[in-house]
This record gives sequence, C-alpha cells and structure tokens, in this order.
Amino acid sequence: MDWHSLFPTERQPTYEDIENYIGGAAKDLWVSLFDFMDKTYNAKPKMTYSGCSGKPGWNVKFQKSGQSFGTLYPEKNGFSVFMVISYKLEPAADLCLPMLSPKVREAYQSAGDYMKMGKWMMFRIEDKTDLDDYKLLCSVKLKPKTSKEIM
Repeated sequence: MDWHSLFPTERQPTYEDIENYIGGAAKDLWVSLFDFMDKTYNAKPKMTYSGCSGKPGWNVKFQKSGQSFGTLYPEKNGFSVFMVISYKLEPAADLCLPMLSPKVREAYQSAGDYMKMGKWMMFRIEDKTDLDDYKLLCSVKLKPKTSKEIM
C-alpha cells in the first residue's frame, strides 16, 4: 500500500511508523539523519501533511534560523528530499558540485526555477553517498553549529 493511502490526512503517523515504512538499510539512514540534524543544527523535525498531487501525504521538514533544509518524503527502502537552493547561495553550492555524487550533481545542475527564488531539486536518498550529499547541501544553506566534519 502506498504512503498516503496508509496514512491519510486524519491519521498522522508516528516517527516509528515512518521508520518501519521506509525499512531496510534506508531506515538506518533516516534515523542517522535525525541525529545529525539535532547534533549539527539543533533542528527538530516537524511533520506536515501535503495534498500536493506530486507527493501527497505526511512528510517531515527541518528548519533552523529561518532556513529550510527541505522536505523529506518517506518511501519504501528510501526517502526523497525536495530542496530549494536560493540564488544567493548558488556560488557556494557551485563550489560543492565536485564533491557531490554524479546523481545529485545532475539533479542540482538540471534543477528548475522555484518561484524566482532559487533552484528546486528533488532526489532520492537510498545509501550513505546520497545522505552525505544531502548533508553537504544542508551546509550550504546554513553553516553547521560545530566545526566537526559534516559527514
């Protein structure tokens, strides 16, 4: 059963429900991301429901200091992230391009314009490389609160 059918608007899932839905090795990536966002940015998750036809259902957002780190969409054996990189951050993001995997670099380079505010991209996180790319893009949006390495 798909995510939005399993958890319609009137049935908010728990974070454990999300972890169990994702399952497999990706479940560990999801859990480690929550730990990373807490320790690195002191950012707490916020669950919201979207009726958007592209990705309907419950999703999770992290925000800190007015900066959005994107929207996370639970999926079987992975999760997708929708992220906007504002045009003012484009020079910093461009410097990171050589450090990104080919998959995420291509997603960034082919990203469309988001309401004249920046580049919008969506990519799926299925392994540690994908997650590390997401963390690097988060560091472009907001410098980590500690000097420890991002990865």
